[in-house]
Amino acid sequence: MNNEAAFKEDEDDEYQERRAQKADFMRDHPSYDKVFWVISQKNWLRKMCQKVVQPARGERIFGEPYSPVALPIFQLIILLTVIGGIVVESIATPVYRINWYAENGRVRGSWFDVAEAAFGFTLFVEFMIKVIADGFAFTPNAYLRSIWNVLDFIIMIGIIVNVTTGLIFIGGLTRITRSLKALRALRLITLIDRMRNTFQNLIISGALRIMDAAILAILYMIPYAVWGLNIFAGRMNSCNDGTVNGMGDCINEYEVTILGDSFGFPAPRAWGYPSPSTTFNFDTFRSSLLILFEIVSLEGWTDAMYVATSITGPNQQPQTNASQLNAIFFLIYNLLGGVVILTLFIRYVVFEYQAVPQADYLPRQQYYHWQLQFADGISVFDKGPARVD
Repeated sequence: MNNEAAFKEDEDDEYQERRAQKADFMRDHPSYDKVFWVISQKNWLRKMCQKVVQPARGERIFGEPYSPVALPIFQLIILLTVIGGIVVESIATPVYRINWYAENGRVRGSWFDVAEAAFGFTLFVEFMIKVIADGFAFTPNAYLRSIWNVLDFIIMIGIIVNVTTGLIFIGGLTRITRSLKALRALRLITLIDRMRNTFQNLIISGALRIMDAAILAILYMIPYAVWGLNIFAGRMNSCNDGTVNGMGDCINEYEVTILGDSFGFPAPRAWGYPSPSTTFNFDTFRSSLLILFEIVSLEGWTDAMYVATSITGPNQQPQTNASQLNAIFFLIYNLLGGVVILTLFIRYVVFEYQAVPQADYLPRQQYYHWQLQFADGISVFDKGPARVD
């Protein structure tokens, strides 16, 4: 207990020393802590804004602490705003908007445009409150000093562009600007602490490991792409008229019927790539890698295998089950692909989740106890994952 108390006292002394140095610097440079070099800590508007938001980074040395009552209320308002925006978008789908304009005419002031404008304005007010409270970029606790605020800023810009173009141009300007409204769902990640911590530990902190897994997956697919290029190149094409023997006969027209032998009409014959579910081929390295990338997700691989097992030869019309041994290529690729690639990604995600610093969720006394054990030569990993600063 004495060692623990001494360790805690040393940590507090170091923290107070850093805080004093920062305070001295701010006293020597008064403009450093002014919002846009104008609004100081004594400004009544800035004090009021600081009551309802937390600092983006660190703590406010000379500012007002946030209110334990005003802060939850403000966060609840923003949360309801985001949820309301998501509900509006789930109701006012593109089909709904087309039908609404067909019934009411292309007029401004539709209920969904007004709702989107109100929600967008609320998020802009939140942004301004945070900027006035702690600054935008150059102050000690500036808005952009938090990665989550940077994400919120990008989302807000996208929503403002969508709302502005929607109010100026009836129905929106383009599909790109209309699609920006989907960004509002990302605000739930930044508002809910548990989702934010999970996102940070799995996506942001694990981005390099996920990139390593992606590179390994591509390296795994490259040999199969070359293999498929050598086996199937120029052999998977077919004619839309199944009665011909090959590419030489796939000319002129043939009769197509709709219902049995009735309602026949002439159609041109065409020799091209197979399109059972999606158009694919193994004629180039790029197309081979593309179809293998789709197959590894276990989507459409049976269609590709069916075409491969129907190969009869170069420029020859395929026949069902003419080359059944070609199925081995897809079976081996799917078996190893499912084990290697999918398991590889799952392993990295699970590893990052297990590597979350558990010290953030432990009682302070137990955390210091583990640190003392580590200092005495006892491995902290014997007790489970924990962070040792």
